[in-house]
Amino acid sequence: MDDAHRPYRTRTSVLFAARAAKAVILRRGPRVHYQLIVWNTDTDTFEPGQWMRGNVRLADLSPSGDKLIYCAEQFGAHRLPKARAGPYEPLRQHSFRMPPKRPKRKIPRYLRPARRFGSRSPPREVKDGWTAVSTPPYFSALAIWPSFGRWTGGGTFRGDHDILLWESEDGIVPIENVPMPSTVRVAASLKYFEHRLSAYAPSPSQSAEHAALAQALLAAGLKWVDWINLGADLLFAGDGRVFRLPEWRSVPADNVLAAAATLADFRDATFQQLRAPAAAMRW
Repeated sequence: MDDAHRPYRTRTSVLFAARAAKAVILRRGPRVHYQLIVWNTDTDTFEPGQWMRGNVRLADLSPSGDKLIYCAEQFGAHRLPKARAGPYEPLRQHSFRMPPKRPKRKIPRYLRPARRFGSRSPPREVKDGWTAVSTPPYFSALAIWPSFGRWTGGGTFRGDHDILLWESEDGIVPIENVPMPSTVRVAASLKYFEHRLSAYAPSPSQSAEHAALAQALLAAGLKWVDWINLGADLLFAGDGRVFRLPEWRSVPADNVLAAAATLADFRDATFQQLRAPAAAMRW
């Protein structure tokens, strides 16, 4: 299908692992439908994963690329049809309507505060938004931290097993779909406003060089540029596609798009229900 007849624009954002040849792509389109994709940057192979409907932002990828922190919002999510709950629901057992504060039956394990958080209050109620840790390319959450509106949410990895959340202390207790190992450390920072934007995927206008390349790509025929990564190879995305250009500094700017190889085209991807495998539900 040519771009003139496509019913929606496909956009992508990306996070690269610091110590592994891995990246995670968040594909958006149509509008409120998102898909996670794992990219092996050595072999340029792509593994498509789960879809979610709502509003999703990538926050950070662990140094090894094995775990992802993302933020999500699903306004009115409790009204989603039950048949569609799997792909949209990040917790396999948890529903958006929490049980009463004083349930008559025993509280399920995944709704109990972890012992390691001491006598802190139980997790917040999930309303519209949350922060989650998952195994890409799956949204199904190992742990989830309900956000306080849009005032909190997000975080970063200080190591593969060291998480810093942009949360207040009263929001650090997670809902655990999978028991958190004692080796995983979680801390909260009140400076999330200061750090929040720095955790997200790079903008094409991140620097003067990014901006110049973005302008050259647009002039060469791309309708939009989602992101640009400057390294030994030039990696960039636009129009729903991902490109690579080796030895790019020797290529004139106006010839970058023509010289680049197309690694993947996500424009025709369609929603599919996909359950996270058992291996993805382990810390």
